[in-house]
Amino acid sequence: MNTGDLAEAYGRWTVRQRGTALALAGLLTLLSVAVIGTQLWRGELRVDFTPQALFMDNTPALERMGRIEESFGRDDNDLVLILEGLRAEAEAVEALRALHAAMEDDPRVERVDSIVNAELVEPEGAGIRVLTPVDDLPPAEAFARLAADPVLGGLIIAEDGGTTALRVRIDREREQVADLAPVVHELVATAQTVPLPAGAALHPIGVPWVRVEVVDLLLGDQLTFLPVVAVLFAVTICLLYRRLWLGLAPLLSVLAADLWAIAVLASSGTVFNVLSVLVPTLVVVIGSSDGIHLAGRFREELEAGRSREDAMGHTLRHMSVACFLTTFTTAAGFGSLVVAQTGVVRGFGVHSAVAVLVTWVAIMLVLPALLAFIPEHRVRRAAPAKQAAAPMGQRLLGALDGLVRRRPGRVLAFTLALTALAGWLGSSARPNSNLMEMYRPEAETWQAMRIVEDELGGVVPIFFHLAGEPGAVLEPAELARIEQLEAALRSKDPVLWSTSIAGHLRELHRTLTGEDTLPPSRPAAAQELLLAELSGRHPFEGILDDDRSQTRILALVADSGGRAYITMAEELDAVVEALFADSALEVELTGDGMMASAGLVILVRDLASSLALVFVVILVTLWALLRDLRLALVAALPNLVPLVFTLAVIAVTGADLRATNIVAFTVAIGLAVDDTIHFIVRYRQERVAGLDVAGAISRSYHGAGHAIVLTSILLVMGFGILATSEIASSAAFGLLTSVTVGAALLADLLLLPALLHIVGRRRWGD
Repeated sequence: MNTGDLAEAYGRWTVRQRGTALALAGLLTLLSVAVIGTQLWRGELRVDFTPQALFMDNTPALERMGRIEESFGRDDNDLVLILEGLRAEAEAVEALRALHAAMEDDPRVERVDSIVNAELVEPEGAGIRVLTPVDDLPPAEAFARLAADPVLGGLIIAEDGGTTALRVRIDREREQVADLAPVVHELVATAQTVPLPAGAALHPIGVPWVRVEVVDLLLGDQLTFLPVVAVLFAVTICLLYRRLWLGLAPLLSVLAADLWAIAVLASSGTVFNVLSVLVPTLVVVIGSSDGIHLAGRFREELEAGRSREDAMGHTLRHMSVACFLTTFTTAAGFGSLVVAQTGVVRGFGVHSAVAVLVTWVAIMLVLPALLAFIPEHRVRRAAPAKQAAAPMGQRLLGALDGLVRRRPGRVLAFTLALTALAGWLGSSARPNSNLMEMYRPEAETWQAMRIVEDELGGVVPIFFHLAGEPGAVLEPAELARIEQLEAALRSKDPVLWSTSIAGHLRELHRTLTGEDTLPPSRPAAAQELLLAELSGRHPFEGILDDDRSQTRILALVADSGGRAYITMAEELDAVVEALFADSALEVELTGDGMMASAGLVILVRDLASSLALVFVVILVTLWALLRDLRLALVAALPNLVPLVFTLAVIAVTGADLRATNIVAFTVAIGLAVDDTIHFIVRYRQERVAGLDVAGAISRSYHGAGHAIVLTSILLVMGFGILATSEIASSAAFGLLTSVTVGAALLADLLLLPALLHIVGRRRWGD
């Protein structure tokens, strides 16, 4: 028994045993609900967002940064509270004290840095005196001196003193958003209860805040968009089919599929990321396509005069292979992302591929059983609808069929010219990545980032790591090199603030001796560091290790994106090479910001590898289906068109190629090939039935073409809703995928039939 016979036998069984099939589907759905509910109750169904995973993971650069963090700690767990509009008055100081104390009282906070505990040093005899300005000086003088300090100014207080920051270091063991979110929410809520002077405003920012807020917004999106998409699909399908239950059956099937897919992922311990949280909506949008094709073919078979059992058998005989191949190629499109080094992209690919495969199983079980319960007269077109609505769609498809039949060469030339234009427009798109790429410019967090970058030192950390023998970094020659390297770093546009051991030692030496120089020897440097530590001042945490073998030039940079960081790194490489040519120190520029720049190269390589892999899979699939390599190449060509149009939209809208929108290319080719397969399978079936090329194409237009148009309309609406998301990455994904679907429709209803006409005339496809 071949595949067609098995599929037909299964279709007939679902009609005869529809109660059993539906009961099994219901049992699996209830089990899925139980799994999801249990995971939610236990707090095991998690969504996480780690900015570094947007760039890369499991790479030597990231591993080296991890080893450095073992010595110096992480720089990305600081919640930053920006106080804007303060005046240097006692009222402002008291508000800052209250806010500082409220943050320190939380046991989950390791340290708080603000002007409340900021220290300055002054000479006192042969030593130094530590000064706490807000305790020892009038507010105006305290604010002015702190703002003028080369280390503190720009870090916790703006140059004009009107904006200050509290940098709240949360327990670094809290790495998952599920552990971090309660702390961040409670700290911000506590901060917002502290009374502020008139005209002052509080703005939370920092990597922990961004991580938690992005996850909250993504989950909120899903709770909003998933039901909206479901209702919109239900209304649209019912209106187009003119039948309530025939329209609802595909949607009910795909909603069950959604629950199954989430349950499978959740039970495997999946942690959803910033992209894979879109999977539930993707399942509804993408899964509806196969459901509509099956329901449409079932109606067609019934209207041809077949019994319900015969109609279901013929439907699955002719459609099961096509539906499986569309599922397989879509899953392959997502699965190809497994080659990515970018953790978020790789996770999204795996989660989506699993969900798509589970969806196919669910639809093939649930939908035939549901259709088998619908009375035949509620499936067939009603006479008025057949007279009023059907000819409208038929006229459109008939017009396209006639146009392509008469002028295949011109249609081919037109679509290729349009694609070439899109390719030219898309050639200006460039890769980039930054922390705030998921926000719209009007978002409060985006505005807070602008404040912290305009007034203070920013929140994105980078650093030079320098390592040598114990004590080596205190050698005068090495300190001079470090100082020059910091000056070169600070001169770069993205850099907003920096600090180094050389800068601290120059300040100490000036305070102790009055000389504006570095200590003259290693012992002198060690002695001055000891004096500072004995005085109670410890400004060296994070930039100098205990045995003086490692140090860092720590900087905060504007969230300019990886492309700007690449330019900066290339310029600084030349400085390092010149300064440290005869040094014993090893020097490396790294940090979260630099991970973004290094990730750009990987991002482009990931895209190329993923698309090459999925295109090979598609070509092999089409070759196996058509048993004709040249015809498989013809059928594969239209699937490149959506990729070009997607790239063009990115360029025309002024966007960049980012980790969060690059997955649209994989979705593009996965969606495009679905319609291609449905059209080409119908074409081959009609050719096998004895029709000539023109007749087979015409029947494909009026058979598969109707479902292709309907599913395309639904896909555009479904993804178009995502374009309204508050999350910029989700909005971009919705827009790009909608364009993809439109371009795929153009390719499959114009380019593909034109190619088939030309190929048929040359007898390639016979």
